[in-house]
Amino acid sequence: MPTCATGRWNNQHGLTLVELGIVLFLISLFSLLSVPLLSGFGENRLDHSARRISGLVKFLFNESALTAAPHRLIIDLDRGLLQSRYKTEIDQWEPLQGMGRAYQLPAGVRIKEVGTSGRQRLTSGTATLEFSPDGWMAETVLHLEQSGKKQLSLQIMPFSAAIEIKEGYHAFDSGLQD
Repeated sequence: MPTCATGRWNNQHGLTLVELGIVLFLISLFSLLSVPLLSGFGENRLDHSARRISGLVKFLFNESALTAAPHRLIIDLDRGLLQSRYKTEIDQWEPLQGMGRAYQLPAGVRIKEVGTSGRQRLTSGTATLEFSPDGWMAETVLHLEQSGKKQLSLQIMPFSAAIEIKEGYHAFDSGLQD
């Protein structure tokens, strides 16, 4: 004769109507809370791109100082592609892996303009940002745009690679040429 009832059904075969109602209520509550979070997913592509570019610039600035090797960020404005390179001991430019790997801007996001101190602003073609091992880089302003609607402006400071991000097309107080 068994003395333990663990694992038995005790003649219950299924869920009650109240239990099913509670489960359906919880599922609908979770879906109701998660749909607004997912609806703005496409709108965050521009912000994500600005943060990604910001992180890439800071990474290249730090890598250049740590490895004592010059680094570059090559920005292809026409294709929306950012590529990182470092100079080897035999004076060849090699692509970086890991955090510094190439970054393709998401669909609908583009770099509208790149301005670097001492050079004309570019709206097409290729711009190259140089990172020196002694901690210097030219002041640069990037203007990002998403589907002609929302814009962000990024200002990269020389000697620190600190980045200021502002909404809209913003002309920073700098020595950049028009």
